[in-house]
Amino acid sequence: MKRTQAEVPKLVLGITSLALPVRTTRDRQLEVSARFRESESLAVMMVKGVAAGAEAVLAPPIADVRNALAELNKDLPVLARVPHLSPVDDLRYEPALMFDPADDEDDSVWSANRAGAAAMNLLPVGLAGDLASKVLPRLEREVAVFTPGALRGVVISSAVTDLALAADQAKFVDRLVRYARSRRWLVGFETRNLGHILARLTRWGVAPDFVMGALNPRGVGMMPDAGTVLAAVRESGVKVIATELRAGGMVALDEGATWARRHGAWGVCPELVDMDDVPKELKGLAIRPAA
Repeated sequence: MKRTQAEVPKLVLGITSLALPVRTTRDRQLEVSARFRESESLAVMMVKGVAAGAEAVLAPPIADVRNALAELNKDLPVLARVPHLSPVDDLRYEPALMFDPADDEDDSVWSANRAGAAAMNLLPVGLAGDLASKVLPRLEREVAVFTPGALRGVVISSAVTDLALAADQAKFVDRLVRYARSRRWLVGFETRNLGHILARLTRWGVAPDFVMGALNPRGVGMMPDAGTVLAAVRESGVKVIATELRAGGMVALDEGATWARRHGAWGVCPELVDMDDVPKELKGLAIRPAA
């Protein structure tokens, strides 16, 4: 039977805070990481979250997530956040995307591949080759962490999206969209520049299934500014899944989600660090069909 493409979810459970820094206190992030350190506890939480109304889990392709999913006897709907760039990559001389970690077993060796990649970084992106040729092989390898039955789509991480945005790489974004749709995956782009990317997508004439970015009552993380972002959300026609709902802890989760929906968000994505009782709080955010 031919698999049909999934609908864009309106409620997504984000678990990227297990692997990446997010807008919260260090103590809070360590507390949440410790709570779900065991694969069984993480698996139970994801099952309960989906049962409470989450239509997908936004997950990084890391061992902890893979082991948790392996505990289950059924597939959970996953949106893979790829490529996964760890915070350690920020300390490298050359950006992580400019070389494939699979090419070098020993990170202490300055290989010819990496030296050439670093030299390429001195050139404008338009002259340094096709960005997609560097991202797609890594994406292919990382989505293999998830079973085909679980994988509903991919979310291109903000480091990649915003690099393409800064370099005005319409062809790159279009190629990723066509690549994902050829596999009947949803394709979304995470960004830290929501107002800019929505305007640029309109100019490029490229329409991914959705974009993920900050929307909250305090304007935290809404770039370039809250007014521009809200206008872009209204006018672009691209579905937006709102993140940073609690504005770094300054507003309640339900208040942030309600505000984002009222201002045009298609869906919301609360992170683990935003919730104490995951099933209960997700249930409160779920949109129930009219009777």
